[in-house]
Amino acid sequence: MNNSRFVSAIIGMQYVSRWKEFSPRYKDNAASHSFRCASIAVLAGIAEEQLFGHSVNKLQLVARALLHDLNETVTGSIKYVTKKDKHVAGHIQTLEGEVSKDIVSRLSKSLQPRFYDYIVDAEDDTYIGQLVRGIDTFDAMLFCKREYERDSSTLFKEKYEELRGELLRSPCQSIPWLLEQSEQDEGIRQFLHHILNLDLIERWGGSFNLVPDNDATHSFRVAAMSLFNGLLEAERFGRKDIDLYRLLGKSLLHDVVEGVSGDVASPIKKSSPAIRQAFEQYEREVAKEMVGQLPAFLHQELTDFLVDAKDDTYEGELVDIADKIDALIKSNLEMRNNPHYGDKYYQQLIHIQHHYENPCVIFFLAYILHDLTYDHFVR
Repeated sequence: MNNSRFVSAIIGMQYVSRWKEFSPRYKDNAASHSFRCASIAVLAGIAEEQLFGHSVNKLQLVARALLHDLNETVTGSIKYVTKKDKHVAGHIQTLEGEVSKDIVSRLSKSLQPRFYDYIVDAEDDTYIGQLVRGIDTFDAMLFCKREYERDSSTLFKEKYEELRGELLRSPCQSIPWLLEQSEQDEGIRQFLHHILNLDLIERWGGSFNLVPDNDATHSFRVAAMSLFNGLLEAERFGRKDIDLYRLLGKSLLHDVVEGVSGDVASPIKKSSPAIRQAFEQYEREVAKEMVGQLPAFLHQELTDFLVDAKDDTYEGELVDIADKIDALIKSNLEMRNNPHYGDKYYQQLIHIQHHYENPCVIFFLAYILHDLTYDHFVR
């Protein structure tokens, strides 16, 4: 098995550009898009249950929305019009399926059935698959709307109108509902605004970086890593009490508050107990305000995912672990070219080794980390 292949793929997602043929004002990539799709899937899943009475597997929905484009790390971002062309559509679909199957085949045997569903079957013809396709279109519509509202180009306006028409015809009730709410409900509109603009919050400011990073791409990796770790502990190490849906929701939304607060460097936040407590209280209040503006039926789950992302539950601990693993990977990739990150790497590694004995941490350090150096990653 080569589980590092999956981790390399989630890192590589940020290098798959989207919309570049339209020369957008705001750059986009597959990692940011997938983060947004999974976050939107959280809203859609709750709406399907609470408003429309549909019994949907919300874990399956959010996980598929998160990983549905993972094959693009090999195929690249193929234009929609090309995917639909009668001459090549079948070949593209076959190629994407083969790439997805190859990624899954490298995973530990115990993980393959679940990840096959989340990656290979992500956009199948089931109701969940249709929801994923609708959410993908909804995110594309939001991106185009932001572009045409801030630029004079007619290309994005025309694309926006086309995608909006598709959403109105969706057979999944939560999709036209999301469209309507994004235009009429201020709380939903603001929440989607924060999700859409999280890629504008740059991380690791003040350091020379070869690998660019922002809160959207980071949140995508943390969510994918959390899902991997949670499934690993459940399927391979027998920890059956993990609520994987809660884990995925918490990991996805753990940094959404930084859309308001910005990414304050950890050494500043933790420079003293008083400062740490002040920042925690500030971010918690901002998160509560975000949730409070949403429709009431969303409050319970969004409070758990956004306000209490890193609570004292085991799911909260796994979010914190994935967050720190992502920082370790970042330092590992950068330290070859920046000695500053060498210090960060060893500090982070020591912290992880001294504070966590979780099976997923031991597995990552033993079987995955050594394959994620800059030399292995850049091919």
